[in-house]
Amino acid sequence: RRQALQAKSSKHFGRQIRQDWLEMYRHLIVAFGNRSYLMAPPKGHLVDGHCYIVPAEHTTGTRTLEEEAWQEVRNFKKCLMAMAQAEGKQVIFIETAMHLSKRQSFVEAIPVPTHVFRQAPLYFKKAIDEAESEWSQHAAKKLIDTSTKGLRGSIPPNFPYFHVEFGIRDGLAHVIDDEESFSPHFGRNVLVGMLQLPPEVMHQRLKGLSSQQQNELVNDLREKYTPHDWTHMLAD
Repeated sequence: RRQALQAKSSKHFGRQIRQDWLEMYRHLIVAFGNRSYLMAPPKGHLVDGHCYIVPAEHTTGTRTLEEEAWQEVRNFKKCLMAMAQAEGKQVIFIETAMHLSKRQSFVEAIPVPTHVFRQAPLYFKKAIDEAESEWSQHAAKKLIDTSTKGLRGSIPPNFPYFHVEFGIRDGLAHVIDDEESFSPHFGRNVLVGMLQLPPEVMHQRLKGLSSQQQNELVNDLREKYTPHDWTHMLAD
């Protein structure tokens, strides 16, 4: 009975998180699917085209999404890749699934120059390898290549994880042993180094944006994304 009550409480809390996100960030949403949406980041904007793919349902991470929602997230990824390719860029997708019942899950999409994209797998592999001794609590394999089995075939359900994808075929995942010691900004910080952004961007708290800055980001993202938007195919 206690487990049932805990599950019910978690489900209710998850609905509340989802509703809070929609209420707070509806003005940042660029495109709606049936089970997911695309939005500009409310803070911590790194580069032009940086955005979030957000499941409409509360979930512990995209690894546990139902099939329809999973395919919608994949559709958004393909469209963002087309958007980036129109500017001679490629897209890196990062997801940090931790504190699973207490936060809204989302995938960050970061367009990068092609030469940075080509270096990214080695850069992330090195960053994870170097940090593993600090995070690890036992000898389980920490760096997982998801290129063959994908995220769902590589990470067990309900495990906290970090996942980075280079496009939609190649990727690396890390199972998070200790959620207290793992930085939720790990992927962002690696990208800051790769993109040679100012060092203070890595160490400062994620900076919020003014209403005017948010509007400019949304308008710019919408203008670039709309020609590639798959959601136009959905029935009204």
